[in-house]
Amino acid sequence: MRVSIVQIGRLESGKLDDLKELIVKLARKAGVGDLVLLPENWISRTPIDVGAFERILLDVYNSLGSCIASGAQYVVDVDGAVRSVGLAIIDGSVAKICEKIHPSKAVGERDRIVAGRLIGPFKVKGWAIGCLACVDVFYPEISRALVARGAQVLYNPASIPENRVGLWQSVVRARSIENAVYSIGVNAFGNRYRDGRVTSGGSVAFNPWGRELALLDPRLESKTIELDPGEEELASKRWGFREDFEKRYKRLYEGLF
Repeated sequence: MRVSIVQIGRLESGKLDDLKELIVKLARKAGVGDLVLLPENWISRTPIDVGAFERILLDVYNSLGSCIASGAQYVVDVDGAVRSVGLAIIDGSVAKICEKIHPSKAVGERDRIVAGRLIGPFKVKGWAIGCLACVDVFYPEISRALVARGAQVLYNPASIPENRVGLWQSVVRARSIENAVYSIGVNAFGNRYRDGRVTSGGSVAFNPWGRELALLDPRLESKTIELDPGEEELASKRWGFREDFEKRYKRLYEGLF
């Protein structure tokens, strides 16, 4: 499967049509893959209606003609609660792919949004993809729970400021190695925090051996990578800790969250 990483952020103009056009332009520049991945909160820093979020993604999907997974966005959910929610358009259908389980304490999210629940992996071209929003990647239990449910790829849409990007990249890599799966971190570029810090891109992708497949520069950028099922199978067979997880620990994580 070919996966396109599209590293964008909120535009100063605030014009949604410009933002959608930019996504399409960058995805086509990279050669549109079977699945297009976006970062966190690329639409708005304030909550939007979940229905509006769906319509925005459907517009992009119809323009690209490819499945699209949007990183978590603050939304007013169907029950009226404000959550950080990830959506995807898979073969024309809308699917919820993640909710932020641990809102960030550092930036005050816990005062503004409701903690979410674990959403199981979604499938594209036979690949099972587990989504975990931003800081949830720092909780290894969440990645383990997704892998226990069959995830072959861990997708982490994020909005990480420049002074934390190196730390975040190392954690994304660790999640690939310890689980013997692909891991892809898509970071926003140009989003401004309330305290003035700015997200700086640096999106990354690693194979199940922890080998770097993509490292995007600190700018609006995109890249398409190829996922090889043989890599996951080989890493799982060679490294004993994946085998031990399957035999001894998997059942512990299947019931988490």
